Amino acid sequence: MTTTDSDCASTTAAAIPATTGPDATPGAAIPDAAIPATTRAAARAQAKRAARHQALQRRATLNAQTFDDARVSLVSRAEPLISPLAHGATVAAYVSMGTEPPIDGVLERLLRQGARVLVPRLGSSKELVCAWSELDALERLHDMPRSASGGLRPREPSGPALAADSLGQAELILVPAFAIDAHGLRLGRGAGWYDRALLHASPQATIIGVCWPWEANVHDLPRDPHDVPVGGILTPESLTIFG
Repeated sequence: MTTTDSDCASTTAAAIPATTGPDATPGAAIPDAAIPATTRAAARAQAKRAARHQALQRRATLNAQTFDDARVSLVSRAEPLISPLAHGATVAAYVSMGTEPPIDGVLERLLRQGARVLVPRLGSSKELVCAWSELDALERLHDMPRSASGGLRPREPSGPALAADSLGQAELILVPAFAIDAHGLRLGRGAGWYDRALLHASPQATIIGVCWPWEANVHDLPRDPHDVPVGGILTPESLTIFG
């Protein structure tokens, strides 16, 4: 694992609770095989919700200056990923929203590099589709209505929607995260959009998760069979590549 600049701080993610009861042996771990699959899945989901809630609480304390500083520093940290790209190379990224680290400066830098930038095109239906759209300028992004549950939606370009398998053309893929552990497991918003989308990624693509410094290299996150790991972590303080 290679890290540039400062090492990221570790934090503790929620873990699957230990089994207790009159027949439990103190300090003894019960093998996973002895626990029903549905119970394990429910425990993982609960642990992810708790970790996601913890991340949102921490993010809610951030001030405007933190976002302004991160917007600038993320461009610098991402430079080793961007400068080697050939003119016309395809990069899949996203439009940050809410308390996500602001990557609009990174998007502008990619466009100056001459990259073809794809961003999610979720559409307006209740079922968020795995589609993409080409971004040619941040000024052409438009606001989207909130989701059916009232959640924020990222801004989208108004150009043609591209099929899910267009992600296979991307050499570099940037994805948002609430937390990423040292194995590359990523905690997302819980809808599974990126896990479905990343099934179409090229095996040669570099997949980088973007988060705040204290959300990087956390203790092991609960892993579901559908989880797709990332190959590195980008924060306003550092760029880490696993390998």
